[in-house]
This record gives sequence, C-alpha cells and structure tokens, in this order.
Amino acid sequence: MGIRSRQSLLVWTASVLTLAGLGGGVAWRVLGPTAHSKAEAIETVRRALDRNDPVAARPHVDHCLARWPNDERVLFLAVQVARRSDAYADAERFLALYEKAIGSTEASRLEWVLLGVQQGDFGDAERRLLEAVTRRDQDSLSILEALAKGYRAARRPEAVPVLKRLLDLDPDHVSALLLRGDMLDTARQTEAAEKDFRRAVDIAPANAAAQSALAGLLSRAGRTREAIYHYELAHSLQPTDPGPLLGLARALADAAELTQAQQRLDELLANHPDHVDGLVERARLSLRQGQAKQAEPFLEQAVRAAPWHRDGQQLYMVVLSELGPKEAASQCTTRLAQLRDEDAAVGRLKLRARDTPGDQGIRWDLWQWSVRNGQSAEGLSWLLRILMTDPRNSRAHLALADYLDRAGQSRRAAQHRAEAGNPTRG
Repeated sequence: MGIRSRQSLLVWTASVLTLAGLGGGVAWRVLGPTAHSKAEAIETVRRALDRNDPVAARPHVDHCLARWPNDERVLFLAVQVARRSDAYADAERFLALYEKAIGSTEASRLEWVLLGVQQGDFGDAERRLLEAVTRRDQDSLSILEALAKGYRAARRPEAVPVLKRLLDLDPDHVSALLLRGDMLDTARQTEAAEKDFRRAVDIAPANAAAQSALAGLLSRAGRTREAIYHYELAHSLQPTDPGPLLGLARALADAAELTQAQQRLDELLANHPDHVDGLVERARLSLRQGQAKQAEPFLEQAVRAAPWHRDGQQLYMVVLSELGPKEAASQCTTRLAQLRDEDAAVGRLKLRARDTPGDQGIRWDLWQWSVRNGQSAEGLSWLLRILMTDPRNSRAHLALADYLDRAGQSRRAAQHRAEAGNPTRG
C-alpha cells in the first residue's frame, strides 16, 4: 500500500472514530438525562452554560422541560439556553412562562433587557449595562456576550473592543470565538477567522454551529474534503437544521459527488419543502446533469416564494430559454433587469448614508430596499441605527414591531408599538 493510500486510510479511520464518538456523545445527551434526578439534570445544564456552550445544554434542558415543565429553575435555565443559542422566540416564550409562574424578578428583568440588547435593540439599557461590566458584576460575561452580539446585529464598531474584552476575561468563550471568527471572515481575514473557528471546535466539538462555521470557511477556501467532514459532523449533531445539510450538499457537488449531493438536497427538501436556497441548489444540480425539465419546477417554486432571489431568477431564465416558452423567459429577463436596477440603487443609497449619517430618510430607504430584496438582517441593522439616533421615530418603531411579530416575539413587538405612540421626528 502506498504512502498516500495509507494516509487516506488513517484519515478515514480517524473520521469514523470521531463521528462514532460524537454520535455516542449526542446519544448520551439525548437519552442519558432520563436517568438523572432533577438536581443532576439541572446541574448538567448549568455546567454547559458555564462552559459557554448553550448548544450542549439544549437537549438537557429539553428533557428537564418535558419532565418538570413548571419548575422555576428549569424555566429560567430554558430562558438562558434559548437566548444564548439565539432562539429568541423561545426565550421570550419561556420568560413569559417563568414570570407567569412566580412573577417578575431581578433576574428575569435582566433577561428581558439582554434579549433585546442581544438583537441590537439597546433602548436606554446600553449605558447601564456597560457600567455593570465596569463594576464586574456577577453577570458581566453574559452582559458582554449580549452586547457583542447586539453591536454585531446593528453593524456597530463597538463589537470589536467588547469581544476583545470578553475574550481577555475568558479566552475559551465559544460564542465569542464564533462571533469574532465570523467578523474576521466577513473582513476576509481568513487565517485569523479559521484560528478562531478551530479553537471553538476544539473546545466544543459537539457544537454544531462551530462545526458549520469552520466547514463554511473551508468550503469557500476550496478545501472541500475537510469541509465535507465538518459539515457531516454538524449534520449529525443537528439533523433537523437545514443549514449544515445545504452546506454539505454544496460541498459534495463541488467534489463532483453529484449522487450524494442530490440525496442530501432531497433529504433537506423532504423536511423543509419551501427552503428557497435548497430549491435553487436542487435545480442547479439538475442543470449540471443536463436535466432542465426536472430543474424547472424547483425554480418556479423558488422564485414564486422569493422573487428577489438573484441566482434563482438567473437559473430560471436559463431553463425557460432552453425549454422554449419565450414569454415566460422574457418576463424572467425583465425581472433580472429590475434586480440589477435594485443593486445599483442600494449602492447609491449606501454612499449617501455614508456621506450624510444624520439623514434618517436614507436609512429608511435602505430598510425598505432590504425588505424588497429579502435581506432581513441588513434591513434590521438600518432600523436599529434609526432608533439609536432617533429613539422616538414612530415609523421605525412600527416597522420593528412588525418584524418582531413575524419572528415570534409578540411582547417586544407590543413594546415598540407602544413607543410608536410617542411624538415622532422621523
């Protein structure tokens, strides 16, 4: 056996053993808690949170909720696990249940504040939270994590020093490493981003978000085989999450493993039939196999659900042109021209926003552009920046309330509707 073959065998064997170990760990996290007492189960959740790995805590807290749904300690831990996992609708729901059971407490009031702040909705809490961190309150790490995520959501530069401060206090903070890695990756500092992602994976190998983040970076860098390995791990850890499955399918297609890629995409669409990116990738794969007719229904469904989807519209035009309905192809061409106009318009708006930072009308136009073009995260950042400088802007409060309602956060939506009743300057 040649050296290269022996190396391949060793890599394959190590991969299988790692997957088996992680699979066993996952099974233990799902099945193991059934043997725990309430105190043991709660302590397991606390330890995972203390390790700043809320993903590892989720199966345990789910087990606790199933067995002791009205226990105040379980409910409060469920709030923290959900918020720190960015499951904001769940966090709001558990907070409401907690306060319904025992009333408002100092701890629950802080969680309501952190729930908003973590999404970039600071209100009047920013100064108080920064003062608490300066005093080194017992909640300093949680506050810094929420602030860092909130600054990132609002596209504010304060995210960088807050993350540095957090990682100085806790160099192994998984969420902070992932957030900084994402920022570095966005800034095309690939080597530094990879270092943070690998550190997160080393600390928390059963964290699907860490595995997916590393896999995505590797895939974009053309290191497809290693990306497939980490996507497989992420998928085994969270088999219902479409993100790792989509990334895995794309990486398999890049490796020319088209049959396996199709199987993964079919699996994704069986569980998430309206997943737009999944539909587009499935159609792209059919086109790659010379099957334009099979691609057409996937694309028709995708562009109907997301008319702003550039890749979907472009592929749909190719398919329609090949299949022959000229009128439909012409309509698709018109739509692509409109999307190119939209892209030109947003470029001009961003230049104006940079040159006139006090003009709230431009930020509002950027929010509306984002709504039209399916860019919800970017649109949210423009709304938040309006409210940061103009906290009584009624239309921004109402728009944010509608956004929160759609995201399953009805209480926070109601708060912004109440704020919209104040006089506006916008």
